[in-house]
Amino acid sequence: MPIVFSLIIFSVAVSAVAAELTVVYPKPGQVVGAVDSTFILGNVGDIDVRDHALLINNHEVSLHKDGGFLAFLPVTPGEFVFELRLFEQTRKKDHAGLLNLPVSSLDLAVTIPRPLQTLPDSSLAIAGDYRAPLGDYVLTTGDRLRISFRGTPGLQAWASIPDVADSIPMAELPPRTQPYWGESVFGAGAVPESVMVGGIYAGFHDVRADDQVIDAPVIYNLAAPDPIALISQIIDVYPDSSAYAALLTRLHQNPRVELESAYRVSINAPEYPFAVRFMDTVQIVRHGPAKGYLSIFQPEGVMAQVVGTENGWHKVKLSATRFGWVDATLVEPLPKGILPPKSHVRAVRTYTDDDRVLLEIPLSGKHPFRIIEDDRSTIRIQLFGVTSDTDWIRYDFSDPLIDLASWLQPEPDLYEFKLTLTEKIWGYDAYYTGNTFYFELKKPPPKLRKLKRKSIVIDPGHSFDPGAIGPTGLTEAEANLEIALVIADKLRRKGADVILTRDDARDLPLYDRPAIAKLHDADLFVSIHNNAVPDGVNPFTNNGVSSYYYHLHSIDLARSIQKELIKATKLPDFGLYHGNLAVARPTQYPAVLIECAFMIVPEQEALLKTDKYRKKVAGAVVKGIENFLKEFDDD
Repeated sequence: MPIVFSLIIFSVAVSAVAAELTVVYPKPGQVVGAVDSTFILGNVGDIDVRDHALLINNHEVSLHKDGGFLAFLPVTPGEFVFELRLFEQTRKKDHAGLLNLPVSSLDLAVTIPRPLQTLPDSSLAIAGDYRAPLGDYVLTTGDRLRISFRGTPGLQAWASIPDVADSIPMAELPPRTQPYWGESVFGAGAVPESVMVGGIYAGFHDVRADDQVIDAPVIYNLAAPDPIALISQIIDVYPDSSAYAALLTRLHQNPRVELESAYRVSINAPEYPFAVRFMDTVQIVRHGPAKGYLSIFQPEGVMAQVVGTENGWHKVKLSATRFGWVDATLVEPLPKGILPPKSHVRAVRTYTDDDRVLLEIPLSGKHPFRIIEDDRSTIRIQLFGVTSDTDWIRYDFSDPLIDLASWLQPEPDLYEFKLTLTEKIWGYDAYYTGNTFYFELKKPPPKLRKLKRKSIVIDPGHSFDPGAIGPTGLTEAEANLEIALVIADKLRRKGADVILTRDDARDLPLYDRPAIAKLHDADLFVSIHNNAVPDGVNPFTNNGVSSYYYHLHSIDLARSIQKELIKATKLPDFGLYHGNLAVARPTQYPAVLIECAFMIVPEQEALLKTDKYRKKVAGAVVKGIENFLKEFDDD
């Protein structure tokens, strides 16, 4: 069906109103990832809202005095139309004076995805893969291939892989819910109990040394477990059912169905394993293909062994039992016969300076590594492909920061070095110079309790990208900048050295922002934002101020600012979050991102336009930073 998006202005004899309905979100034709309800926001133009009433799908929607509106309304799967009607009315409290014709009308069509449905019992069908990979697999000996498909419930299922396995047993799982992450994270916390999906069959195949195949499909099979018993049961329960009569006929004619997987599988391909070199200067190693981060900021030149592939992601073997995944487009395959380096750590030593401590570990090559903050004063450095021969650890005796350094070999090819500090972690960096691994611990800045001479980066989020947009059209990029300028002014008045990542509307790419902080050797980093919620989450019950951190050494700064934001703004506490955000991932300093209000809530958008509210937020951020510095020093 074509997208419906029309604006109709009606002439009403008793009124000379010039009203224009504008929907800011969602956009016409948009796919809205909601479950059963979602929000819509926009404005009614420059009119006296006291004389008007807005109905959306026959639900009356409140109008803010600025003309903005926000509604959270039920939706149904498929093409769904929001019907907006703006009426002139008398000022009677019961709105009995609504006129018959709207003064402005707008129909906005969107698409609400249809949830999965259990196939009817009267069918004999395989709908397709269930939660399958988005691309092909390459597996090697010892890997486990997990397979699943969705089909008619209550039947017998198995799978095969040509030239590898003729009959892989599969069992039907209990009916599954369809969770929605947005509600789980940003909503009330309960995952909606939407449609339960039955007929999901699952099985697995453990790859053997003698298995070998290239680009083979998985072939799913589904059949009646016992055709004679099933037919008898159907006749007993549904003797007059035409649907089941059709099934009887189908079972008689074709008692089994099969379907090939949408992906292909290669097992023990001759080119595997092979070595790769990381080409990106900030390579990320993940726990699974496009999944959570295992280790960040792997430098260019690090080498690893690829033992499998899934949908453009290489599986790399890090140690005897540990694996990670890297983007195949960001690594360079090396000629067959080249292996990643093996190193033996003979000695480790530390060097101290006024503002940092340097840990030096000579190696034979560039190895993948992982930095783990166990608590606020303990760090573990994991070096993969490295074996201990460590007879010596030399401390810089003049250094008061490192209390104890020790090593551990948890398993073959995994060397772990542990640092116990005398105070909380401020920041750190890890890098290679040649084949020598360096871990740099940053000391807290001097005279910590004062803002004077502290290098603080304030980052107004977004720029070319407008970010969230409020009902009347205020962009997040504009609101962020106005708040950031007030924060910067307050900090400078207290003697801080403030660096703004931008001070106007010019475009500033996301990854340039932490680069600016590193260039200026920042002590602290605060990114300023304003919020919205994902589709399907109720913004009336889920809004307010929130703060985000990524590394443990940043949580106290996030918590301190969040406390002051709640106190100063009087808005709801929308939470303290660990968030995998680009501006919060750098390790060299405490870094946080704050959400000062909700752009999409008309009342909060209106606050963001005022100097008074900006000053409240700025005062809270400055006080939160001061409290963080004092508490760090007290500890």
